[in-house]
Amino acid sequence: MFTVRRAIPEDREAILQLLQQAGVSEKGVDRHLGNFLLVEEPLEGRKVGTAGLEIHGDRGLLRSFIMERNAWNAKTGMELIAVVLSFVQRLELKEIYLLTGVSPKIFECFGFQPVKWEELPGEIRDSVDDRVKESAAVPMVYRRIGREIT
Repeated sequence: MFTVRRAIPEDREAILQLLQQAGVSEKGVDRHLGNFLLVEEPLEGRKVGTAGLEIHGDRGLLRSFIMERNAWNAKTGMELIAVVLSFVQRLELKEIYLLTGVSPKIFECFGFQPVKWEELPGEIRDSVDDRVKESAAVPMVYRRIGREIT
């Protein structure tokens, strides 16, 4: 069992360490730290995961969705996605983008749809790290269109 909470400035180093361990870019962390979520083991207070959200107007980019290997399982992953989407819902964003290196089918279960790189809005495309652009990551979007994110 884990707890998920919004990151505070004192969590910066733990988030950077999780990103470094996963080989994920730290680009934009300082600018968007208030929109990161932190996953902790409640008894030990050990930080085992993070999910970052960059906000660009009425759009968001879900980035840095990371869990330590020994803390990850399919159930935990699905629950964390649901928590992140609940967080996004409260922000009332029109669209949420993500780039997935894992099976897009997982995110399709939550209503995300694959899009082409050219379809990404400029501010989202500009925010994406060049290493990700060159990878096999699949860009996806969830469009809110008059309904709540579930």
